[in-house]
Amino acid sequence: MTCRRCPQCGTGNESETALGYSHGEWLLKQCAACDFVYLENPPAYEELETDLAWERVGRKERQDRVYQRSPVRSMASRTVRMLRSHLAVRANPLLRRVERWFPAGPVVDIGCGRGAKLASLPERFELVGIEISRDLAREARQRLASRGGVVHQMPAIEGLEKAPARSLAGIVANAFLEHEIRPRELLQAAARALSPSGAMIVKVPNYACVNRRVMGAGWCGFRFPGHVNYFTPGSLRRMVKASGMEVAEFRWVDRIPTSDNMWMVVRRSP
Repeated sequence: MTCRRCPQCGTGNESETALGYSHGEWLLKQCAACDFVYLENPPAYEELETDLAWERVGRKERQDRVYQRSPVRSMASRTVRMLRSHLAVRANPLLRRVERWFPAGPVVDIGCGRGAKLASLPERFELVGIEISRDLAREARQRLASRGGVVHQMPAIEGLEKAPARSLAGIVANAFLEHEIRPRELLQAAARALSPSGAMIVKVPNYACVNRRVMGAGWCGFRFPGHVNYFTPGSLRRMVKASGMEVAEFRWVDRIPTSDNMWMVVRRSP
């Protein structure tokens, strides 16, 4: 299996010892040059279409792994996630950011899943989904048909390259960038496709959060082999800047250390 170089700085870390958070054959490395944490041996894109599609292995892998380590903690964590999910539906942090930052026009949801997030957007948006899983892409097409939505079943970078330059009002990367084998290249593709008034909403797990330090290998952000990048507030800023984008919004409340996730809004640099 090919050893992936650090997606942040390009350094090869084959000789570095894998982190204790690694699981089975899946090796987490911390870059010796820039400290970025990433999965060194991620599956190929083709495997993510079917055999290792997220809906087949992602959530079940994490639940089984955490339950084996600590059944009581696993059940408590599941209860907390259910409560958070209920509150998130009521608050809808994604829609709030979409309403504030996206002008009318085409919106792309990267890793659109079954299309539920896209389907919830207001009528002023043209809906485009990108989804690598064949089964999920088929379901998303059915869900979005009444809105005239389009779903591309392919890797995310290829999907973004289909959009004309400076054409997109918005890009949603909600719980996606941690899955992308080439995150910097994806952000560069997003910068090319965004209109001057457009924006991109990014939500990723926060590797620097308190819960990861407390839970250790049982942290909910560790999901193998789906999560291949582990961002901190600093590393996310650096990758965005290196890709030709700039941070439009990244408040303290968007990256609270007690939260497992962080939100960022970015725009193309002038």
